[in-house]
Amino acid sequence: MDYISLGCCSLAFILYLNTLNSGFVYDDRRAILSNMDVSGSSSWQNAFVNDFWGTALTDSGSHGSYRPLCVLSFRLNFILSGYSPWGFHLVNNMLHCVATGLVVKVARQLLSSMWGVIVTGTLFAVHPIHTEAIAGIVGRADAATSICYMLAFLAYLRHMNWRIRNDQRQWLALAFAIITSVIALLFKETGITALLLCVIFDLICTLCGQCDKNRLRSICIVLSSLVCVAYSRLALIPKPQTSFSSADNPISKTTSAWTRLLTFIYLPVFNFKLLVSPHVLSFDWGMDAIPRIISIFDERNILSITFYSAITYLIWYSYQALLVRRKCGAGKQRPQTYAVNGCDPGSHYHLQPKVQRKSRTKHKYVQRQCQSSEGLYVMNCASSNASYTPGNSTTNFWKKGWLRPYTSGQICTDCKQEINSGQHSASCRALNNNNVLTYNTPNVLNSECCCHQLMSSGGTAAPQLFSLALQIIARSSRSSSSCSNSTTASNKSSDSSASSTYSSSSSSSKSSSSQLSIVSPYEDQWMQHREYIFSHASNSCANACVLITSLAFLILPFLPATNLFFYVGFVVAERLLYLPSVGFCLIVGFGLSKIMDFLRTRRMQRTKQMMIISLCVVLCTLSARTVLRNRDWKDEESLYRSAVRVNPPKALGNLGSVLSSQARYTEAEEILLEAIKYRPNMADVHFNLGILYQNQKKYSFAIESFKNALNFRPNLAVAYLNLGISLIALGKCQEAAQVLQDGSRLNGTGVRDRNSHENARISSYLQLGALYADQGKLQRALAVYREALHELPHNYHMRDVLYYRIGDIFGRLQKWDEAEKHHRAALNLRPKEAGVHLSYGITLARNSSRASEAEFWFKRALKLAPEQASVYHHYAEFLTSQSRNAEAVSYRVRAARLAPNDYSLVVAAATALRLMDRKVEAEILYRKLTVFRQFI
Repeated sequence: MDYISLGCCSLAFILYLNTLNSGFVYDDRRAILSNMDVSGSSSWQNAFVNDFWGTALTDSGSHGSYRPLCVLSFRLNFILSGYSPWGFHLVNNMLHCVATGLVVKVARQLLSSMWGVIVTGTLFAVHPIHTEAIAGIVGRADAATSICYMLAFLAYLRHMNWRIRNDQRQWLALAFAIITSVIALLFKETGITALLLCVIFDLICTLCGQCDKNRLRSICIVLSSLVCVAYSRLALIPKPQTSFSSADNPISKTTSAWTRLLTFIYLPVFNFKLLVSPHVLSFDWGMDAIPRIISIFDERNILSITFYSAITYLIWYSYQALLVRRKCGAGKQRPQTYAVNGCDPGSHYHLQPKVQRKSRTKHKYVQRQCQSSEGLYVMNCASSNASYTPGNSTTNFWKKGWLRPYTSGQICTDCKQEINSGQHSASCRALNNNNVLTYNTPNVLNSECCCHQLMSSGGTAAPQLFSLALQIIARSSRSSSSCSNSTTASNKSSDSSASSTYSSSSSSSKSSSSQLSIVSPYEDQWMQHREYIFSHASNSCANACVLITSLAFLILPFLPATNLFFYVGFVVAERLLYLPSVGFCLIVGFGLSKIMDFLRTRRMQRTKQMMIISLCVVLCTLSARTVLRNRDWKDEESLYRSAVRVNPPKALGNLGSVLSSQARYTEAEEILLEAIKYRPNMADVHFNLGILYQNQKKYSFAIESFKNALNFRPNLAVAYLNLGISLIALGKCQEAAQVLQDGSRLNGTGVRDRNSHENARISSYLQLGALYADQGKLQRALAVYREALHELPHNYHMRDVLYYRIGDIFGRLQKWDEAEKHHRAALNLRPKEAGVHLSYGITLARNSSRASEAEFWFKRALKLAPEQASVYHHYAEFLTSQSRNAEAVSYRVRAARLAPNDYSLVVAAATALRLMDRKVEAEILYRKLTVFRQFI
């Protein structure tokens, strides 16, 4: 952790502080509040056989999203803090901070400019497109996947480094990369593309010209792991059996193949527009939020052509740059010219100056080449006025990057080799066996170099000794990093400095102004591009590496969501851009770093300052947009209101439901009717309108709305339930019984929310049984409850309610043994449920011989629910039946205080006080009843 990482992580945490006070919104309710895998109602192993929403993967209505680790993280949150949303949001915020730190780490490996790293990390921290993934709790899947994704990539980079050095730790790094990729997959399906990214990066290094005989082995292992994991996910884990609704993805339901193709091709362009300009955001982009492209003359096709042309050009340009680099590195164009230490000899007969490079300290370092009869001589000349301090080099900051600038900041005074991280270059170590480094002066690193002795011994002996030393170099310089725009030979082993330290004994030899090294044209071809490619990769090669890797980060995780290979249940989802935004931020950081380098070399200080100011303004604007967007996710009302202009029917329908639950009926009715005008066939909106009318006791309007909902969605079990309730309220009991019976027998094939469907079915059974019981048809009520037990799954969580109702029916039939049996079964299922204890006590109280046992269960119920008025009332009834009126009065008064608006409880308490000659207290309660009746 350095200052840049710390700053970016702190900024990310601060910007999302206002999400900690947010609640559960939108998909959070179904994925967390209604998910038994989260609440602990089921075993934790069920998270591996159910989908993200708690539905069995084998169920016909399963969503098919397999994210068990994310569900288990929700379960851990529930264990620690219950359903307090603060803990859930805090975890999401911390995950975003970790992801931001890893983005900075990845940027260090790819970008050679401090400005590029700063911009990449800061842009990722402040980008408003991340709000849905962080403020929406279900977005934890995307944040956690991104963390594992980048860890896998960084681990594979370490594997490549250790693989080149033949370090046995390479297997640990490779295993860690594969394991983290699998973990990413278990958080979200897009994580599997991390292995593909690793393979692509390794292939880029091949095009760079890196010689590594073990590369093919690593690629085969990674690809084999990818195939095995993909097969396990697609073949062994059940796939969804139902297609998505037209409201979720209307484009997939379009009959015209031409319209589907043009629109789906445009969707990635639209997502990229959200990354570039996140001004208009929405929680849902379904329905008609994005109009379909029905004509080839639609202007959006121009955007599609431009976007894909730019992507194609960047990939082709990068490939050509890498291909040319590979050919030059392999020496195919100049077979008789060889180079060591990154020197491209150019013409075999001409003196050719190399490109001048400058560091922050204005040090000038020029390479010159000349030809002799013995071979190619390379002369490195330092300017006489050079003031070169190792600590002042800007490139020391990037010493651990895989794509670093050329200069290293330190020079061996004897051989004039550049040194990185306090080490000699690979060639110098091989020639001199430098095992000890000593700093004789603060500016220069001295070493005992045999090249100094060779140069002083004469011209004829040097080529032979250097030829002999080249064999040592070929065997020893195995520690280079891969696919690098890093520049020095020691940069190849930048990570190796953590495991081994090279030093040389101090010597009194004076530094010389130039060093002559000789390369024989007859040596092994491996040497000609080993140093050339990895130590001094050209700008075009480095740019190509960064561009291809950044595009891979941008494109690969997004491929499953494009609808081009298979249809998904959404058109655009902002949280899916969390991981691809890493690639977008890298591209922006890379481009800005190039601009800043250009301005620095041209000494355009004023323009550079204006560029920095503009960058700060843009980042501040994005930060403000993020804070404001976080407020939209504070609660459901603000979230749905923010999306009205993007997706009016969906946003208005959900907003009307929220307002109806808050008893804002007039406003809710207007909004729901407005939503129906936009899209008349929305069954959910008709149902919510029916609930609104039902709460207002406008049962005739409610019945009409429920029937409209069933017309558009015949398998909506909850609509059957509420339609039956409204019919009972109007006294149409026979029709209500038929409706409830139809609703209770729906099989739910293809239903997306299986839990809600089963809850509605059992509620229909319970309502139908209660209807028969109120009519005195106890046997028919008993038959309904038994049918419910037979039809519903054995492990269904509401079976205790059925046992409880059956026990009550047997009690009314005075079959006390059967009543006790079923109440005991309900008690075994819900041992901490106060209502079950209360019901069991009532059953036992009907048998006068078991009064003491009944009182025990009443007291257990009081202990479990000390604030529940009905428990005190029933216990008071029991005490009254035992002629313990003095004790009963206190419990009746307690019940009346807990439920002051319950007319029957207050009347019972006032009557009990009057009978106990406590007339003053009774009068107070009677006066409250009078006021209450007048208010009604």
